[in-house]
Amino acid sequence: MKKSWLYLISCLYFVVFSAFGQLSPTDTVPLDPRVITGQLENGLKYYIQHNPKPENKLELRLAVNVGSVQEDESQLGLAHFTEHMAFNGSEHFEKNELISYLQSIGVSFGRDLNAYTGFDETVYILPIPTDDEEKLENGFRVLKDWAGGLLLTDEDIDDERGIVVEEWRTGQGTDQRMRDQYFPVLLHGSRYAERMPIGDMDVIKNADYEEVRRFYRDWYRPELMAVVAVGDVAPSKVESLIKSYFSDLKNPDNAPEREDYGVPEHEESFVKIVTDEEAPGIQVQLYYKHSPKAAATYRDYRNRLMRTLFGGMLTQRLDEIRQQPDAPFFFAGARYGNLVRGMDFFTTSGAVGPGKALRGLEAFIAENERVLRHGFTEAELERVKRSLANSSERSFKEMDKMESRSFVGRYVSHYLNGTFAEGEAQRYQLYQEILPSITLEEINGLGKELIREENRVIIITAPENQKEDLPDEQEVLALFDWVKESDLAPYEESPLGEELLLTMPEGGKVMERDHLESVDVTSITLSNGVKVHFKPTDFKNDEILFSGNSHGGTSLYPDEDHYSASYASVMVNVMGIGDFSPSELRKVLAGKNVQVTPNIGTYSERISGSTSPRDLELTLQLMHLYFTQPRRDDQLFEIYLHNQKNQLESAKVNPDFQFNRRVNEIISDGNKRALGIYDPGKLDSVSLERGLEIYRERFGNAANFEFLFTGNIDLDKVIPMVELYLGSLPGDPLVTDTYNNLGIRPPRDREERIEVGKDEKSQVIMYFSGETGYDLEKSQQLSYLGEILTIKLIETLREEIGGVYGVGARGSLLNIPEERFSFSVSFPCSPDNVDQLIEAVWREIRKIQENGPMQKDLEKVREAKRVALEENLKRNGFWHTQLSAALTAGMPLDTVLGAIDRVKGVTAEEVQDAAKTYLKQEHLLEIRRYPLEYAVK
Repeated sequence: MKKSWLYLISCLYFVVFSAFGQLSPTDTVPLDPRVITGQLENGLKYYIQHNPKPENKLELRLAVNVGSVQEDESQLGLAHFTEHMAFNGSEHFEKNELISYLQSIGVSFGRDLNAYTGFDETVYILPIPTDDEEKLENGFRVLKDWAGGLLLTDEDIDDERGIVVEEWRTGQGTDQRMRDQYFPVLLHGSRYAERMPIGDMDVIKNADYEEVRRFYRDWYRPELMAVVAVGDVAPSKVESLIKSYFSDLKNPDNAPEREDYGVPEHEESFVKIVTDEEAPGIQVQLYYKHSPKAAATYRDYRNRLMRTLFGGMLTQRLDEIRQQPDAPFFFAGARYGNLVRGMDFFTTSGAVGPGKALRGLEAFIAENERVLRHGFTEAELERVKRSLANSSERSFKEMDKMESRSFVGRYVSHYLNGTFAEGEAQRYQLYQEILPSITLEEINGLGKELIREENRVIIITAPENQKEDLPDEQEVLALFDWVKESDLAPYEESPLGEELLLTMPEGGKVMERDHLESVDVTSITLSNGVKVHFKPTDFKNDEILFSGNSHGGTSLYPDEDHYSASYASVMVNVMGIGDFSPSELRKVLAGKNVQVTPNIGTYSERISGSTSPRDLELTLQLMHLYFTQPRRDDQLFEIYLHNQKNQLESAKVNPDFQFNRRVNEIISDGNKRALGIYDPGKLDSVSLERGLEIYRERFGNAANFEFLFTGNIDLDKVIPMVELYLGSLPGDPLVTDTYNNLGIRPPRDREERIEVGKDEKSQVIMYFSGETGYDLEKSQQLSYLGEILTIKLIETLREEIGGVYGVGARGSLLNIPEERFSFSVSFPCSPDNVDQLIEAVWREIRKIQENGPMQKDLEKVREAKRVALEENLKRNGFWHTQLSAALTAGMPLDTVLGAIDRVKGVTAEEVQDAAKTYLKQEHLLEIRRYPLEYAVK
């Protein structure tokens, strides 16, 4: 039935879009035929699409065609501030009532309910349950209030000022300081350069109440709005609700005109070199600015595809260069994109090592020039074409299984930016017709349009301590002329083999086979001792997830081997497998749905990834090679180590890097076996010889692994392939490994103060931990405690005190390498508020310990977990994670079936008991981050 449905859709689109050549290039590309569009008399537009996944949910968006560029000088930041006020009192929901109500029906604040403000737009996000009429009606009531019913009282405005300041504070740092210097150059002469969405904090703190109301009154009007609704509701019902709730909105008299702002062009090239004492490395960005490209006709569609192909091919070339000895950059990429509505760009950018800013920029200019002179090759073009075609085919195959949230963004973007919003079947057919028609000559000719001499901007950002090694503006500009006069040879590449395995292995046989009916899992044991489990599903048409796990990891090796063991799987990922380097492997796999990654962790080794039914055999061949033929390439690994050392050295000045390093040291209590490498000198103790030896040991006995495949699996086809490629792996079921407990435990009953950076911001981490018995019910109780405490902390720390922008609490149980609990509370804040906010956290903890959680909060968490679980039970990722966890922990595979009872069964008394048991001072490690300057206050 599934295949016939797709076939009929394909035939339908083939009739309509049988050949690009039969359509006029000037015809408009239609919207996805599944979407219903309309416009009310007041100008409000709407997009409606029925989609049954997930069940009983409607994804709602209110798109407002207004952002920070509409602000007056007295309103800088009030577009974003108005977005905040949408959650703080409206016609039908008093302050804090909206969030509380939505939480009670399973909609989480932040994770589900959210909004954002940009230069040109403001978008509100609301997924709403539709299992009863009241919830559905209230969803539209919320959108209506956002559109025209905000109260904006003096008190509410004052209460929100501190929260916006704290959001601004979280964004402060080296990236923000450097961006504030180069954005005015990149957006030269435009209104965008003066209207960052976060705004001016003096305005936020002091804006007159009427200024906020004036912005809302002037700009939140139906002619500048669209409602997008995609989900499990009949379109006629949704359309009726939109008309009912939004038709009476009025456009104000004498409203200001909504202007579109461009970015002026300039013939000269602009150079901006920015240094900051806390910058973690050198970034080089080369921009060629363009006027926004149209996105309406078939010609526009074809041109967009050509730009995508061009950027993809140039990125592949840059990726090859970075793997050469003494490469001019660590990594780089090229793409065509859009920064603001008034400006497109083509960019080549990347990160370079100390003293290599000029060399990196020279490489970018030279590769651009090489393309202009000699063009790309047919092989390069075909690879990127295959990748794009594969992407469109996968989307087409999954179009009847896609979730509603994957659709809403395209319609929001179509309304706000006029982008294409074709459906998956339409895109598939267009790609089938257009991609083969795009010639190498056309692509090579496109370079002269994208890469030009005017409208260029070069941005270099770097640490202050490397300022002396940076070029000046004249040196940068001189590079363009120098490269033009240089001899540049055409790009060449060596021929590649097409087969991963030149000789087929001798397969094994299935020795045992069982089927667990309750969870529909088939398990087999192969003749080499390998155990494989299959969970067939129909959740996705073109998705198979897989993993193979074995106990042991780096814990089996002595301290002197720790770093070599930790980097063993990294070595293989860096050097490749069989006869293929990573770069060559990417070329061979272009257009295939194959992702395979081996990893050696502290207590286990794992190989995992994803594929499709069509490419499963290729994926199994790749897995076979990762087990049997890791490739040694001393040069590639030396390049990797050299780059890692340079990046670590550059990052030392960055306060976030310093903070993370100290947190790692503190939480591991200085145990070497838990410490990552932050000191570049420690990379010298990584031995390639020993690392590869350890890798072969950890992946040398496949009988220690249990494999799991989840997704669209035809067992009759899959099991013979598994017999061949996994059954042929070396394996001895009589030799088993377990892990060694390395005794990595966080300290307790301790406070640590970390002083880094110059920005006036702090971070608080309250980390509770200790020994406890592992129990699934207890784990759920601890999870409840985290989510309930998060609700209370949002109410107090954010809404009442106004001291944080975000705060979260979470708890979990662990059973490897020993049974323990962990529970953390974390939040960023002002250094002046650390003590006050920590005490407020303890007050909320004590309330739960003394009185238990409020029943309404317990029910909010229960409903959110119930809704999430019902949706997750129809996702491959959830089943794969749960079954894999059961295999790792030695629990029955049908453990997942008790999840709904565990979610529903948690009581207030159990949450209270968990708070009493775990959240004690004696279990607490408290970490406080302060700026350096704060130490002397």
